[in-house]
Amino acid sequence: MVERNRERIEMTSASRLRAAAVVFSGFLIAILMVMGVSRALFTNPTSNDANAFTSGNVVLVNEDALTDGGSPTFDETGSALFTFTAMAPGDTSTVCFEVIYEGSLDADIVLDSVTISLLNENSIGDELNLTVDRYTDSGCSLGIAAVASGTLSTPGITETAWQPAVPGTDESRWYEITVTLDSAAPNTVQDSSATGVEFEWLATNN
Repeated sequence: MVERNRERIEMTSASRLRAAAVVFSGFLIAILMVMGVSRALFTNPTSNDANAFTSGNVVLVNEDALTDGGSPTFDETGSALFTFTAMAPGDTSTVCFEVIYEGSLDADIVLDSVTISLLNENSIGDELNLTVDRYTDSGCSLGIAAVASGTLSTPGITETAWQPAVPGTDESRWYEITVTLDSAAPNTVQDSSATGVEFEWLATNN
């Protein structure tokens, strides 16, 4: 009987220890869960809000400097370079003028197109021979480079682009345009006009 009582006491004590261990484990898990949920994280951000972005530009202007050998005159961009009336076969008109780059970016500058935007009566543009050359001086005499050779209708542009040496400072080239009514122009182009003739230079940043 004594032996049995001892075994019961030992079993009871072991059970109590196991129960206590379970309770303690549960309590510990609960504490850890609460700590995990309520734990705060310190943060400290830094920022830079003074950012700005501004694009550069490509700007071209032109000025007529010398027309048909006469006194220098200066015209703003968009003004007519030529107004030649009563042309006879073989008659020629020449103008030397400046194309100025005023942009802030590196750029390639070329004569981009020659178009007859209004009248081309009796296809007279086919009989108006065109040459365009580029120079480095205001008299159109130094540093010649071929730009175009053809007719007003088909200008045959071959210019190699030029670039400003120092973007942001004005730099220019001088162009000489020569238009001649072909000496063999047919009678069908008498009293005919080509109007709205546009020479367009293009600056493209590179």
